[in-house]
Amino acid sequence: MNAMAELQQGLNRAWHSLSEGWTQLRDRAANAITRFNPVKHDGEVESAEDVGALRGARWSVLAAEVQDKGDDLVVRLEVPGMEADDFDIAVVDDYLLVRGEKRLQREQTEGDFHIRERAYGAFQRAVPLPTAVDQEKAKAQYKRGVLNVTLPKASHARRRKIEVGS
Repeated sequence: MNAMAELQQGLNRAWHSLSEGWTQLRDRAANAITRFNPVKHDGEVESAEDVGALRGARWSVLAAEVQDKGDDLVVRLEVPGMEADDFDIAVVDDYLLVRGEKRLQREQTEGDFHIRERAYGAFQRAVPLPTAVDQEKAKAQYKRGVLNVTLPKASHARRRKIEVGS
């Protein structure tokens, strides 16, 4: 094989690897990509922080995990920079709906940003639930940037062992 053919083959492998990586990233992160809206519902910008948020990212990844723990589903959602009372959580159909607003709080008034990748504003993330839950008994806790929601399974969705008689 000549040098040009080897180079072409190497480029093809590299392109295939890059393409496969982007496809996997898109497939795995598609649900986690969340839009942040720094503008109020009426289109008003209220403060200097709101203006700053408009210059930043409008999309971010809110990564989730849904774990089946027998009688409960536990949903963990990475949402750094919030306070526990910033969340509005509900179960709608087969989804855990998490709404909130991540506010820009600038500690310093000097200097300018060179990179603005963090998103601010109102957001909504819908996490699909694999089974029916009893939303009345759900509990949520926010600690160190992770929202943990424990959702007891609905009685008809719980697994139960059936004894076999002889």
